[in-house]
Amino acid sequence: MKKISVLLSFFLLTGFFFCAQAQDTKATVNDLAAYATKDTIQGWKHSGITGITFGQTSLTNWMAGGDNTISGDFILNLSANYLKDKWFWDNNLSAEYGLIYSSAYEWQKAADKFNLKSIGGRGISDKWSVAFLLNFNTQFAKGYNYPDTEHYISTFMAPAYADAALGFTYKPNKNYSVFISPLAERATFVLNDSLSNLGAFGVESGKKMKWETGAYLTATTNQTLAGNVSLISTLDLFTPYNKNFGNVDINWDLLISWKFNKLFSATFNTTLRYYDAEIQKIQFKEILGLGLTYNF
Repeated sequence: MKKISVLLSFFLLTGFFFCAQAQDTKATVNDLAAYATKDTIQGWKHSGITGITFGQTSLTNWMAGGDNTISGDFILNLSANYLKDKWFWDNNLSAEYGLIYSSAYEWQKAADKFNLKSIGGRGISDKWSVAFLLNFNTQFAKGYNYPDTEHYISTFMAPAYADAALGFTYKPNKNYSVFISPLAERATFVLNDSLSNLGAFGVESGKKMKWETGAYLTATTNQTLAGNVSLISTLDLFTPYNKNFGNVDINWDLLISWKFNKLFSATFNTTLRYYDAEIQKIQFKEILGLGLTYNF
């Protein structure tokens, strides 16, 4: 049942991405001509978004209950892409760190992510390329199963995931990219002695690393939905070629930014995650905030 439900999630998420892509690619002849001209610019192209968002709740004699809260979230998403003839090299850095304060539990960590992804390759047709991927994920600080703050359950490099994959990249236009690999290698790191001794994150007790060979897919879109609304979405899927084949590790990040003026904006940030070695349940995080952001 677990494998069926996870595979169903796999097909639903993949179907959602390609349906969205199909809607976006219904362009006029002039639109396609503009795409072709703009997308063949040689050399480096850089873009990014960074910002700090805030949230606050204040309650006085509130009979419905609740806590006074203050929250803050820092986001950073940078891209550096290179194109030279048939060769390309796309790089992305995504980082996030958030805290929330409540009168009941004081300060807690609400978000913590560091991801570095690089895909390079050579075109073999207008839309397809042979490509190689490197991907690295970890977190900045210790994580706790609140309200227990005595025993941490994760920390920097525990866990950390490093992926290397050989496959094909499909780019129908400048807004969408899909990388598919039938041959990928994943290293899971638990470099903290305490967590290593517990056998955390599927790594054998006392060991610091686990290797898995499997299949990998990553799909990315980065586009402007309207003049002041931008969207960045990345879906990563991995399943190993072992007894757990069919248990798909899923990480889906979505960031939408509404720009009010040069400095102020609202951001909507979600992560849907299923990693079988972490917890055999779907993880979901959502942050909606107002604050200062800068697009470049």
